[in-house]
Amino acid sequence: MKKARILLGLLAVFLASCTQANTSGSDESLPSLITLSCNPDFTYEPCQDVQFDEGAEVRVIMDAIENAELIPGNLNYAAQYKMSITNTDRSVTKYDFSIGTDPEMNALLVDGIDTTTGYSILLEDSNQLRSLIERRTN
Repeated sequence: MKKARILLGLLAVFLASCTQANTSGSDESLPSLITLSCNPDFTYEPCQDVQFDEGAEVRVIMDAIENAELIPGNLNYAAQYKMSITNTDRSVTKYDFSIGTDPEMNALLVDGIDTTTGYSILLEDSNQLRSLIERRTN
């Protein structure tokens, strides 16, 4: 009888863990819009404004931001884009964003308020973002 109770308890725990809602990666927490506006002072490469409002594209961008690595020290950079992330509560988060066209270069993301806080976007993520931008601008 004791073994049956243990098995029943383990089964209950297993079933409870299988039915728990998975909220990580939920589209409800994704921003509703991400806008890249060309910086008129950045004239090194052609630029076109672009907006992302499709869930899959927004997820790719947000994953790249979440995976980015903090860059220590003072930053010397030229922003190609001004990035605006419109959150579900309608608040807007702003960044300076430089990505370029070189597939061997990491993109740079800098906090729009604290421009001494920058992040290097991983190369694989940078290339995914380049592809997204290219699809929307061609």
